[in-house]
Amino acid sequence: MDFDFSYLDMAFINGQVVTVNEKDEICEAVGIKKNKIVYVGSNEEIKQLLTPETKVIDLGGRTMCPGFIDSHFHSILGGFMGDAILDATYPGCQSIEDVKNLVREAAKTTPKGGWIKLWGYDNNKLKEHRHVTIEDLDEAAPDHPVQCMRTCGHVCIYNTLGLAAGGIHSPEDASRFGEGELEVVDGKLTGMTRDLTAFYLWSKVKYTDDEIRRALKKSNDELLQGGITSVHDCGACDAPGYSMMYKAAKEGWFKPRQFVMLHSIFGKPFSKEDNDHFMKLGFHTGLGDEKFRIGSCKFMVDGGSSGPTMATREPYSHDPTLPRILSWTREEVADYIDEINEHDCQATAHAEGDLAVEFMVEGYEKALAHHYRKPEEHRHRIEHCVITDDDLVRRMAKMGIIPVSNCHFLPLNGSDYHRYFGDRINHFFAMRSYLDAGLRPTIGCDAPTASCEAVRGLDGAVNRIDRKTGEVVGPCQRISMLEAIRCYTLNGAYASFEDDIKGSIEVGKLADFTIFSQDILNMDPMNIVNVNVDYTIIDGKICYEREH
Repeated sequence: MDFDFSYLDMAFINGQVVTVNEKDEICEAVGIKKNKIVYVGSNEEIKQLLTPETKVIDLGGRTMCPGFIDSHFHSILGGFMGDAILDATYPGCQSIEDVKNLVREAAKTTPKGGWIKLWGYDNNKLKEHRHVTIEDLDEAAPDHPVQCMRTCGHVCIYNTLGLAAGGIHSPEDASRFGEGELEVVDGKLTGMTRDLTAFYLWSKVKYTDDEIRRALKKSNDELLQGGITSVHDCGACDAPGYSMMYKAAKEGWFKPRQFVMLHSIFGKPFSKEDNDHFMKLGFHTGLGDEKFRIGSCKFMVDGGSSGPTMATREPYSHDPTLPRILSWTREEVADYIDEINEHDCQATAHAEGDLAVEFMVEGYEKALAHHYRKPEEHRHRIEHCVITDDDLVRRMAKMGIIPVSNCHFLPLNGSDYHRYFGDRINHFFAMRSYLDAGLRPTIGCDAPTASCEAVRGLDGAVNRIDRKTGEVVGPCQRISMLEAIRCYTLNGAYASFEDDIKGSIEVGKLADFTIFSQDILNMDPMNIVNVNVDYTIIDGKICYEREH
């Protein structure tokens, strides 16, 4: 590849440059021209390429990485938090009364009959150690439908008017939904809904274009401050969301590059309609450009890990009576993967528990036997992929399936996970097992469930410690900082078919970088959470610079 070295637009010197190239080389200096990397090497050599017009940034020993890629993000949902959706996360909400006060205040300014939306309460952290109830929400806002989503996004409490919006009026209505999806206790509705039923009711909640636009602008700022240069968006509010995300990229006010999956938060029929329409038109994963591409055909097999509602082979350790939700049958999963694979698209699904992951692995085996594609051709994925035993890992490796891990969850929920799943914690977000088997795992925060800050994902992958309790969870799955950086960069690029243009610091690739405030390779990894992002650079432009 030939480049004009007559001048460099920007040069970085005196750094710990983590190239993530084939040899994992650490270099001192990088030079860029326009939006491409044109030099990687030593301080001495780059001096020959500098002109008075070159902007030089002295890294002073700080770590410079390829731009971090969040492989599981919800740009619109994350941006809704604290705006269109009230933020009920801990420590802002430490009690049921705190949650009710949020609702009461919103009721004062919301027209009667208008939705009040909350997200983020955690029953494990609330003073009362219980879920919000229909009575709590009815008392706080008797004249408004209320949606109160647990932090995991898979358990949602609706008040009487909220349930009524979906035609739910009595305990007998539970028979219309899957087992455990509409909770009835002592012959009464509790307001608790799980997974498909929660998502069905969510489809009755509407968002304006202005709310979606504000959400994307908020996510843009948070991503850049967190050191994220690309996102794999895993779904939001259907057609209005897709349209606004494209406009944001085209108009240039959403800076991170987008790989946008076809998936609706409103549940199975909505997502299936989106994917089916796309495939019938003959389109394929990758349609678009470096700023905005159509991504995977995504669906959702089971529930969440922190509720918990995910489909495990064995009951939960702390409460064997809790329902383990499956939204698709084994046969439906296999048939749908086969359809996506035969259309030469990339398939993926939300699959957390080992039973749901088993459905996916078995489905991929059948689909690839029917219509074989090489791993580098299909790059099929499994989102979350929380519990995977050695057999599942081995089978995934044989096909080259990409596990997408939410390592950010471990510092937030590690102790709860250990309580819920016992020794299965040693197969939880099994990064060590994945790498040892030759897989290419990626990392994503699943905002708004967790913060998108790159250091939070590194902390979860490298340290695996609950930051509230200090409990270490599944230390056998720890990986090194350098390995975690590769998962967060080049593996993320590979998962979106873009490793030829980004994901490592090599000549010819896009000038996307994340620059940290310290040398993160040569520090106590436990201190990674105290590291800041100093620069986020996309296309050779400084999109974020930390104030000192």
